[in-house]
Parts: sequence; structure tokens; C-alpha cells
Amino acid sequence: MLIIWDPVLKSDISAPLTQVLGLLGDRRVAQFWDPDRVVSADLVRSASTDPAHYGFDEALPPEFVAWDVVAVFAKSAHWEHDLPVPVYYGGPVRDSIDGSRIAIANALADAGPASKVVPP
Repeated sequence: MLIIWDPVLKSDISAPLTQVLGLLGDRRVAQFWDPDRVVSADLVRSASTDPAHYGFDEALPPEFVAWDVVAVFAKSAHWEHDLPVPVYYGGPVRDSIDGSRIAIANALADAGPASKVVPP
């Protein structure tokens, strides 16, 4: 699992404190601070290039910031030029936990017999 922390609110002046990062202490979690919102910009660019392909009716505004969202990708997905199409996308995160769990379990099951869901 990859967690990207972006400065969005006025109080987001630095990377999250160790105490906050510890809330996601699972060994499978990698967390990164993205002060320039590079990942958000790429998400917005990819989704705006072909909105229907990503499940949107229209392009996102260029100043849009992707935050407080969950995107689950197939195990075989590769992020090259454009963001792969997620198998699940939801937000805010607190409202997307159940859907995320189901999507992750399904993505792992579709990856073949060597894959399994590992409990946290």
C-alpha cells in the first residue's frame, strides 16, 4: 500500500509527524511526503486526458488537487506515462474503506493462485 501525503490545508506545512505516520504502521505500507503535489498533478493530468476512461464525465480543472481519495489498481497495473485505470476509486477515505477492502481482495484473487489476502 502506498500512501502519499500532500500539503492541502493551510496547516499542512510539513510532512506528517511520526505519531500520524504510526496510525498506518502495517509493514506493507510505504508513506511519502509530496510537498510539490507531483502525484496529485499526474492523477489530474491522466484523468483529464481521457475523463471517460477514468469514469469522469468531464476533465478536472487544472488547479484540482486529488486528496483524501483511495485508488486500487490491478496487481498487473504499470504506471508509465498515464495513470492506469483503477479498479476502484473512492473518497473521502473514511467512506471508502469497505469498498477498498473488497477491491483489494478481488484484485488479489484475480492475480492468480499465488496471490492471497494478507490480514493486517
